[in-house]
Amino acid sequence: MECKFTWYESNQLQDWIVSKKPNYPNLEECIAWVEEKLQREGSNYELTREDIEDIEIAHEFQTSDIS
Repeated sequence: MECKFTWYESNQLQDWIVSKKPNYPNLEECIAWVEEKLQREGSNYELTREDIEDIEIAHEFQTSDIS
């Protein structure tokens, strides 16, 4: 089964980012986290430009100072 970057992985990524507070991971670390997660699940899926944009949005949202 080929795993892809979906809303489920996005939610897990956001949970991981928040768990690192106050030392949030940078965008490159987030991309690597997703790639490693997909590989651990046996996927050879290559992230698309849209996936990278979704990761960037999740990263910006979770690391912004909205409080």
